[in-house]
Amino acid sequence: ALEENVKAVDGPLILHVASHGFFVDDSASLVDPMIRSGLVLAGVENPESEKSEDGILTAYEATNLDLESTSLVTLSACETGVGEVRNGQGVYGLQRAIIIAGAQNLLMSLWKVDDYATAELMVAFYTAWKVGENQSAFRLAQQKLRTKYPQPFFWGAFIMLGK
Repeated sequence: ALEENVKAVDGPLILHVASHGFFVDDSASLVDPMIRSGLVLAGVENPESEKSEDGILTAYEATNLDLESTSLVTLSACETGVGEVRNGQGVYGLQRAIIIAGAQNLLMSLWKVDDYATAELMVAFYTAWKVGENQSAFRLAQQKLRTKYPQPFFWGAFIMLGK
């Protein structure tokens, strides 16, 4: 996924981004946590490119996505649900950005995930998914994965936020 393609989405029913997520945990930093959190996308390895986008979609940039009609955003990457907690304000990071952008539901991870287990979880989730049944499909997918991988490391990293 190129950054410019992600920024060009126009209210899709589902937006699934399988990439690399990051959060730079530095609470002493003066840099806003919405800048220290994001997704690394295609094109990031070529900083001398003539393109206007650098391949890093920060949480700050993600707040401007058009996700008002989006039922589900899946960020199938490591640590996409991690952010900086601010008392009385919640978590500042990608999850806040996606909700501000208008998504009704968000599937994200809290730690570094296993690629193969994540792929199996996503296949099971989308196989069970029906519009409006995000939570039950996600729960079924986790239960299915748990039979193969009983350790929570493999199936417990992902959480769903929303309706």
